[in-house]
Amino acid sequence: MTTPRAVLLELEGVLVETHEVRRAALVRALAEEGITTIAAEYDDLAHGLPVRGAARALVAAANEKIDEVEIEIVALRAERHFAESIGTGIVLTDGARDALGALHGVTRLGLVTRAARREVEPILEAADASFLFECIVTADDVPDTPKPHPEPYHAAIRRLARRRALTAAETIALEDGRAGIRAARAAGLRCLAVGNVPPFRALDADGYLPTLRGATLDSLDAVGGHGEQ
Repeated sequence: MTTPRAVLLELEGVLVETHEVRRAALVRALAEEGITTIAAEYDDLAHGLPVRGAARALVAAANEKIDEVEIEIVALRAERHFAESIGTGIVLTDGARDALGALHGVTRLGLVTRAARREVEPILEAADASFLFECIVTADDVPDTPKPHPEPYHAAIRRLARRRALTAAETIALEDGRAGIRAARAAGLRCLAVGNVPPFRALDADGYLPTLRGATLDSLDAVGGHGEQ
């Protein structure tokens, strides 16, 4: 198995704790349209999806019928509520800062995130982390092919390869949800599930890390099955 030369990370859930804030923002936006959903439905059906895909999943689960214009309104409201909440401060996931420090300079780093660029930039600025990433692919860069489509990861590999040759087989992805894991695997990357990931979702990945604490390139390579056939 090829030694990794790059690590691509989801921002939300892997580096920054946003799950509860993202969930509350969408549940609130749906309620403003008269659609009731609960936290458990979000966790089961929508976690890890871009906000518009998450909205569609919850609307369908509620047996409601709304058109794409209304979905867009819900998504914009959810994004606004999310931005208002994270504007009061962000919380890095356990071990994220140290892991980024250990990986930076040893391998190439990139973000492949379901979040919009207008959400990503203030988070990275607040975390003083923008300089760590050689490329950043957001939902705005692949609007018609969000995760679980592999295009977000294809786009990141293409960008990195412009500077120095790189293939998907030389890259490890770190994800927190089924859609992201499936996107990375479909793009030909090894993928590790990170964080509070239910076992049935982690099974889609090549390995699992409860946190990034103590993570190094060698440990990610080992957990991801280096040397297995």
